[in-house]
Amino acid sequence: MESKFQYLRFIFSAIVILAFGYGIYEAFSYAYLAKIFPLYISLVLFILAVINFIQEIMDSRKGARVRARGAADLESEWGDLGMSEVLRRFAVFVAVVIVLYALIWLIGYPLSITLFIIVLYRYITRTKWHWAIVAGLAGLGFLALVSKLLYMDWPEGIFKLPWPLG
Repeated sequence: MESKFQYLRFIFSAIVILAFGYGIYEAFSYAYLAKIFPLYISLVLFILAVINFIQEIMDSRKGARVRARGAADLESEWGDLGMSEVLRRFAVFVAVVIVLYALIWLIGYPLSITLFIIVLYRYITRTKWHWAIVAGLAGLGFLALVSKLLYMDWPEGIFKLPWPLG
């Protein structure tokens, strides 16, 4: 049974390598400023995917069962989590993504992401309101900076807002 999942991990790693390799290939067809971000992100992620693939091969040769599976969740009580709770959390996640896309469609990308960061910090990480607002404004500032430096236009919504909000 373990070897079946091992091959699935190899296949998944190979598909990820191919996807980022295609991202590198495709980025070369863009104009100079437009290719900077996708090229370097694809390049870094391609290198990390190759490293992961090599680690998978080395672990399979050593006979390592599962390398650090669920290491971040060691203190979680998975036995107490029923399927209805899992489905509820998944539904909340899907609803948040749908609301995010609806907000992007209505008010544009920069303001939607700013509101998303504020809500994420406040209700998911449970930070105080002022830190959530600081994080949201930092995200908006980053988007404004990237927009000016790379001459990027973010998707606008139905309601046209002034720069840098829309």
